[in-house]
Amino acid sequence: MRIKCEYCGSYYSDTNTNCPTCGAPNVTPARTGSGIPKTIEELKAFCARYNIPLDKLRFFIGEDYRSPKAFGIYRDYDGNFVVYKNKADGSRAVRYRGTDEEYAVNEIYQKLKSEFANRRNAEARAAAQSRSGRTYRTLPRGRKNLKGCGCIVTGFAVMITIWIVLVVVGMIVGSASHSPSTGYYSYGGDTYYNYHDDWYYYDQGTGYWYPTDVDSYFSSNYDDYYQSYSYDSGYGTSDFYDSGYYDPYDYSSSWDSDDDWSSSDWDDDWDDDDWDWDSGSDWDSGSDWDSGTDWDSDW
Repeated sequence: MRIKCEYCGSYYSDTNTNCPTCGAPNVTPARTGSGIPKTIEELKAFCARYNIPLDKLRFFIGEDYRSPKAFGIYRDYDGNFVVYKNKADGSRAVRYRGTDEEYAVNEIYQKLKSEFANRRNAEARAAAQSRSGRTYRTLPRGRKNLKGCGCIVTGFAVMITIWIVLVVVGMIVGSASHSPSTGYYSYGGDTYYNYHDDWYYYDQGTGYWYPTDVDSYFSSNYDDYYQSYSYDSGYGTSDFYDSGYYDPYDYSSSWDSDDDWSSSDWDDDWDDDDWDWDSGSDWDSGSDWDSGTDWDSDW
């Protein structure tokens, strides 16, 4: 798995103890590192350390919780570790049952990260809708500053002229530059996805998509490795749309320039330093905490 350095922004393997670019320590709790929880008790301590509101996320660590809409892990009376999901109708889907505690803990840990991403994406969409609405409502107030019909016509003509100039400039710039097409790519035996000019890599070992950098040759010849915009089960990956990185409600085109979210970490989906839940989310706001959860699926 490749991770992003929180200091310089470069990507490197999570097994490295330091960033090879700037030398900063690797503080990400990778599965192969010492930081990731490997037991139920370590996972409890991990969640307590980062103030993760498990009750609001409907995660029950070390508990055989029986009510609908819940994820959990516990050790059964026979010594087996059980990772489960209680669906909306109250039925239970068992993700794992066995004696490998580290594997079981990693399964629920990965799901916790995924649900965090869903929650964060939901907040981003709500913020985008709110900002889009405020932008729309300010338009009538702006027109009140135009005095007389002649001023309105003149102002409209200026706006049209500016729009035409922007379109022409955009066409020129677009013809001079070429960005990777959104979709799936196959390179070096691995599958990649390009989304908003960011690259993502599918890890066959974990079954998850991760942000990544690509080498210079691939970056210069990506067209030769393009597969399709649409998902195909033959790729041997999960659908990128289900990864948590994809936002089906992209309001970026309606945002003001001062609402540019591209500099934020919303598209990164999972940086382990974002476990600071106290500063990142208002869990008492009354918003729908499970807005991105499919409670009818098995996992």
